Amino acid sequence: MLVNLGWVVHVVSDHFPDDAQAVSDPEWIEYGLQRGWSLLTQDERISTQPAVKALLREYGGCIHCLDSANLAIQARVARFEIQRGAIHQNARDRRVGFFLVRERGAPRRKR
Repeated sequence: MLVNLGWVVHVVSDHFPDDAQAVSDPEWIEYGLQRGWSLLTQDERISTQPAVKALLREYGGCIHCLDSANLAIQARVARFEIQRGAIHQNARDRRVGFFLVRERGAPRRKR
């Protein structure tokens, strides 16, 4: 659905079998960061993984995560689209970190 709004999207299932179920979070994250991608997720728990934090610093990358994993697909798409400018600016500015995408206000870096 983000593609229909003009986003360039690389879906994890296009790069790993079984929707990456057998792939660790650091593995798919490093795969994307190596390619210069800014990553989108709804899985906030990965923000606490030391390996993920290290990868973000190593590659100078960012991950944007919805602040709620309980949104319907249309609401997820709308939330990312509303914050599109801020997400793209974080990527252009090479702001390193894990950012929570909220309904209102700019994405907030999670500590």
